[in-house]
Amino acid sequence: MVDVDRLSVADGEVELHFSVADTGIGIPADKQKAVFESFVQADSSLSRRYGGTGLGLAIASQLVKMMRGQIWVESEEGSGSTFHFTVRLLIADHREQMPHGVDRSEGSEFNVSRDLRILVVEDNPVNRMLATRLIEKHGFTPLAAANGRSALEVLEQERVDCVLMDVQMPEMDGFEATASIREREHRSGRHLAIIAMTAHAMAGDRERCLEAGMDDYVVKPIDVNELLAAVGRVLPESVNSLGLEMNRASHAVDARAI
Repeated sequence: MVDVDRLSVADGEVELHFSVADTGIGIPADKQKAVFESFVQADSSLSRRYGGTGLGLAIASQLVKMMRGQIWVESEEGSGSTFHFTVRLLIADHREQMPHGVDRSEGSEFNVSRDLRILVVEDNPVNRMLATRLIEKHGFTPLAAANGRSALEVLEQERVDCVLMDVQMPEMDGFEATASIREREHRSGRHLAIIAMTAHAMAGDRERCLEAGMDDYVVKPIDVNELLAAVGRVLPESVNSLGLEMNRASHAVDARAI
């Protein structure tokens, strides 16, 4: 059973409370916090019987945090579980919307001059999903690859305007993939924008990425404003405007849907 309650409406924002109840096997009290971590299930011995990777709740938890909410569970073994989460959303003015959710009306914070295709290269499935979701939400067309080798295969088959390149990956890391891309460009004469995407924030990391041939640098966990600003820097002719309040726009919701 799914239920939605409106908790409050103030200053152009609405806070919603969602609850999802089931009649399953329940979750022991000592495991209820752990199930929101990646690759964790209530009982590992059940994974073969019931399937699943243990990623669903970790993804849900990160999405809820992005929407300034909280997530928790109430459960008793043998009696099912009820998962709760809250989100805070802006009530958006209803304007004529362009394809892919990009608002081209007067006063728009963010305008894309053409269909921009961004390749997310990230080995962590949760991070990859979140990054592609952010890209899609802001009007870009996302593509995805799990490592540098897969990224090169995608680039051979697809038109890509920009790459978000994780630095540390199995099989082929971001530095190796970037070197291969730049080597190919010596023959083609084309320059592909590459933005390094790394959890490292140590002194000199940015310089190392730029020296490796990358065009810009963002730190994980990704801040949407920093990501959009980096895209605007590496693709200035394609992106007309990048407002600093895009994090608020990303949480906008049509009041008629409430």
